[in-house]
Amino acid sequence: MKTRIHAIAGVIGFLTITTFWTSTLFAELLGTNETITTVKNAILWGMILLVPAMAIAGGSGMSLGQGRNDKSIVSKKKRMPFIAANGLLILLPAAFFLASKANANTFDATFYLVQIIEMLAGAVNISLMALNIRDGLRLTGKLRGSSKNNISSASIELRENGPAIVSGAIKLVDESGKTVSTHSSMALCRCGASNNKPFCDGSHNQAGFSDKKLAAPNDDRLLSYRSDKISVHYNRLLCSKAAECGKRLPAVFNNQCDPWIEPTHGTVDEIIEVVKACPSGALSYQLPSQNIRHEVNEDSSIILEESGPYHVTNAELRDTNWNAGASRKKYSLCRCGASKNKPFCDGSHKTD
Repeated sequence: MKTRIHAIAGVIGFLTITTFWTSTLFAELLGTNETITTVKNAILWGMILLVPAMAIAGGSGMSLGQGRNDKSIVSKKKRMPFIAANGLLILLPAAFFLASKANANTFDATFYLVQIIEMLAGAVNISLMALNIRDGLRLTGKLRGSSKNNISSASIELRENGPAIVSGAIKLVDESGKTVSTHSSMALCRCGASNNKPFCDGSHNQAGFSDKKLAAPNDDRLLSYRSDKISVHYNRLLCSKAAECGKRLPAVFNNQCDPWIEPTHGTVDEIIEVVKACPSGALSYQLPSQNIRHEVNEDSSIILEESGPYHVTNAELRDTNWNAGASRKKYSLCRCGASKNKPFCDGSHKTD
C-alpha cells in the first residue's frame, strides 16, 4: 500500500508541476497580461494539491528506502532533498510573488527576472522527478534498463538482507523439472529459512539473514588453463559445484588432478559444450586471437537445483558487484544463505 501511495503522490506532483510550467510558458509566449494573471492565480490554488502530494511522495519515499542501498534507491534519495529545497525555497515563494505582481498589473523587469528563475527551477524539478519516476518503474519491474548484453526483459533485484525480486517474463523450473506457474513478479528466498520455498515468506527477518559478501578479495581471480587451440578460464568463487564439467568430460576436468583442467586432453568442440553446460558461468573459454566467451542457452529461466542454488539464464541482475570473468547472462544465486560470495553460489551447500 505504501508503495502505491508513493507512486500516486509522485505522479500527481510531477503532473502538477509540469502543468504549471507548460501553462506559464504558453501564457508568456502567446497570452495577454490577463491570461498570465489567470495562470498565476491558478498556480496558487494548485499549491493546495501540489504541496501535500510532494510531502507524501517525499515522506513515503524515504520510508520505503530506509536501510536500502540499491543503486536506484540511493539515487532517488539523493534527488529528494534537492527537489524539496527547490520547491520550498524557490518555486513556492516565486509563485506568491508573481501572483501578487500579476494581480497588481505590474509586469516589470523584476517580474520577468523572477519568472525566469521560476522557470529554470521548475525545469530542474521536472527533470529530477522524471528520473525518480523512471527509477521507481525500474524497481517495480515495469520499466527495463538498457542492457549492454542485450539480455531479456526479465530482471532480478536483490533486496538487502532479503529476497530476490524477479520481474518480467521468465520460466521458473523446480527440482523435478516442472515449470512452476508464476506471476509477473515474485520474491524468491535467499536465506534458506522460508517455509514456502522457493518463495520468500519473510523468514529472513527472524533468521537474521545477511547478504554481506565474506569472500576474500584475493580469491576473486580468473585462472587460465591454456593449450594451442583453446584456453579455459575459471573463477572458483562462482563455481556452484554442479559438477557438470567432470561428468561430461572427465579427461579434461578432473579435480583429482593438478592442474584440474587440462584442455589438451579434449577437442575444442567438446570443451565448448562443457562450458555451455556450466550453469554458474564459472567456466569460460577463449580461442586464439579472440575474446573470452561464455555459451548460454536462449531461454530465460530460473532452474532450482535440488538442495542447491538458483541457476539463472538471460535475466538482468541489477545493482550487484560482479566477480572476475562472470557472465551477465548466466549465473547461480545462493538460496541456502551459506555462500561467502553472495549473491552468487560458491558451492557452500555441498560442504556445510
